[in-house]
Amino acid sequence: MKFPDLEYITWAKSLPPVAINLARSGIDHCPPSLLRLKASDLVVTLPVKYGYAPLREAIAARYGVTSARVFPMSGGTSFANWLACAAVLDGCGPGSEVIVERPTYEPLLRIPQALGHRVRRFERRFEDDYAVDLDGFASLVTAKTRLAIVTNLHNPSGARVPMATLRAMASLLARVNAYLLVDEVYLECVFRNRAESCVHAGANVITTNSLTKAYGLDGLRAGWMLGPSPLIARAGRINDLMTNNSVAAGERMALAAFRRLRDIDRRAHALLDPNLARLRAFLAREPRLRGWVPDGGNVACPRLPSAVDSDRLVRHLVKRYSTLVVPGRFFEMSRHIRVSFGCRPSLLARGLANISRALDDLS
Repeated sequence: MKFPDLEYITWAKSLPPVAINLARSGIDHCPPSLLRLKASDLVVTLPVKYGYAPLREAIAARYGVTSARVFPMSGGTSFANWLACAAVLDGCGPGSEVIVERPTYEPLLRIPQALGHRVRRFERRFEDDYAVDLDGFASLVTAKTRLAIVTNLHNPSGARVPMATLRAMASLLARVNAYLLVDEVYLECVFRNRAESCVHAGANVITTNSLTKAYGLDGLRAGWMLGPSPLIARAGRINDLMTNNSVAAGERMALAAFRRLRDIDRRAHALLDPNLARLRAFLAREPRLRGWVPDGGNVACPRLPSAVDSDRLVRHLVKRYSTLVVPGRFFEMSRHIRVSFGCRPSLLARGLANISRALDDLS
């Protein structure tokens, strides 16, 4: 087993301070007051076996599954993805194959590679609004396939995969006893009172999620897996080798967040909804950016003119305008930039204007 360096994560952890940060992957941090924490929530130990039972039950109720199909953990969706891959691929030989979308979030590509498995790619094309091509996907499914990985909403474009498509993907994989892993952390951004998890797309579907991207609670590192109960149990036993139990205070705070999720969600959409409209209007009047605009989420990935280098634009934005976006190469999209719109509206308006100014400078 060899663990690769993650170029995007390394870059994200070495960012310069800027006045306008449109490179964040989540929304602005949630005020702790919205959690309405009590002194009793600040604990140093809990009666935990495989996840804190009240938190498991809260997650299960939100997504319409039994608690046996839930494994909550510290480490956010990042660790949940690692644990899901480890549970599915445990015991699989080196000839096993994992199908991963392209473009994608780098860790989802590197995890199965680090675990020693062959990775095959299916394309989500800009020209097709990043839709999943079922025929292309089906052509990659073989007797050696053990797992396929997709993001929904797509990271980095924000495109949503319809439930019918997910069901078709799961059905194709079920024929060879393989699983579908759906990272649905950005899908949380489009939920309101009713959350529909992708786990309901098939008996062989696993989903990962957290309170990070949609709610501004990334510091809690509260993540979870949903899936078939035998696989969830296996993930728990694998975690015995890793963290054993989660952070007690973090689990109590995560439970408090679930209990106040309506207020937290209302605050999140007060940012996201007008900002999405602002982004859509900006891309409509900025002819140099070709942008497929998502229906929700908090990131978009417009395409730059062919003469503009993404990395050069990012450096110029930082140096001249103290504004930060993500170079598309970190998501296998070298002609693009990823822009987050989960910030204060005034900052987004200034940041978008600075992108236009930077394009003027580099033209």
